[in-house]
Amino acid sequence: MKAFRWILFFGLLITVAVWVSQQQGKVTLHLSSVELTTQNYGEQVDQIAQEMGLPAAYFKALIVLECSGESPPKSRYERHVYKRLHNVKKGRRKRYGSITKKTLRKFSDQQLKDLATSWGPLQIMGYQSLAMKISVNRFKEEFALYYSMQWANKTYGNYLRKGNYTDAFHIHNTGKPLPSNGRPRTYDPNYIKKGLKYIKVYEGQENESPPVLR
Repeated sequence: MKAFRWILFFGLLITVAVWVSQQQGKVTLHLSSVELTTQNYGEQVDQIAQEMGLPAAYFKALIVLECSGESPPKSRYERHVYKRLHNVKKGRRKRYGSITKKTLRKFSDQQLKDLATSWGPLQIMGYQSLAMKISVNRFKEEFALYYSMQWANKTYGNYLRKGNYTDAFHIHNTGKPLPSNGRPRTYDPNYIKKGLKYIKVYEGQENESPPVLR
């Protein structure tokens, strides 16, 4: 029993050490993705952000994090999300967030897969369309960026207007603000750190042309 406790203790120390190293480690910025985002989405982001009263630099940074500025952006199917939605529809699970069996009763299997896929330059999960009462296709089509930014505005726009980008990034990636212990639950532990650095890059370029990379 005593040996087990020591193993558990050292295991915890290693976990903490890895986490600390990740937080303090050097973050590499991909300036090619910064340039690509500016070329493919810059003007559109500026226009929509001004219309919604949101910081354009945040969304440009978010696009770099989520799709590296690619146009059209790739979609990401989340099988585990599909299984949860499928179980809700079949009555094996009571709900998934606010989604219930009644919500999904008319959805085909392919439509469930669309709901379980992240779309567009901000990689918004398809099921977010349900709360917005729009078709999931809105996240795929020509106006995908507009509806994605609209979702962000409704979900955590108050954080953005206060300049609280740390919580905004965490909400976008996990659905919740950064935990009080300061440890991010993002898929990439440096997701927020990278995002904040990209914001600074874009704020520095605000009135300049994007750098030419060789």
